[in-house]
Amino acid sequence: MSNSDDQAIQRVKLERKRCWWTALTLTAVGAAGMVGGAGFALVSGAEGDQATAAGVATGIGFALTLIGAIWAWSSRPGQSITVAASGEGARRDKLERARTQQLVMLPVVLLLFMAQAHQAMGRILGGDHNLGAYVQVLLPVLYGWLIPLVVMGWDAHTRKNRRFLEDELTQLMRARSMILAFVVLMTGLTVALGLGLWRPQYGVMALPYVLALGGASAGLRFAWLDREAGRDG
Repeated sequence: MSNSDDQAIQRVKLERKRCWWTALTLTAVGAAGMVGGAGFALVSGAEGDQATAAGVATGIGFALTLIGAIWAWSSRPGQSITVAASGEGARRDKLERARTQQLVMLPVVLLLFMAQAHQAMGRILGGDHNLGAYVQVLLPVLYGWLIPLVVMGWDAHTRKNRRFLEDELTQLMRARSMILAFVVLMTGLTVALGLGLWRPQYGVMALPYVLALGGASAGLRFAWLDREAGRDG
């Protein structure tokens, strides 16, 4: 084995170790937030803003724990390393797999936040205008925006590795994904408009769902197209 191969393997080992410890830290922080939020709500019998804040902390903690656990498992030490998979040629495949996994996980986290946002929207429309409820509604909307940013390659990670993640096939998959997201968004807004004309509060409650579905459809469509492209070679 040449010195260049040894150096490539060492780089992979160091990268995996760094990712593994980062994932464990993320998992620990998420678990602390989840246990702390749930424990505070149960022990203190929190109500109003305090209960809402505890619910937000629990939801964010659960999402971070889930992401961290999946990340830690995928980068766990002790996995076999081949020389062919350690060079620059394999880096593109690794980055593409990581992007696909991210675009699958983000809609799952978005679904968890939507469960909390639904209850918060009901309280806001009922006259309970506290900051925690607005934060719960805002979180899935932000995730709905985050997913298209990743699909378009505007996030920091993709911009840093643009030479590995940008090609004609990626641009084609991106266009198809955003076309689907546009159709979903326009359909959802049309339905929300109809609901708003019939029952104004229903139209308002539908808007976060529309934004979330639009973003999630872009991410899942891109992940599916990337998977099909990999299967076809």
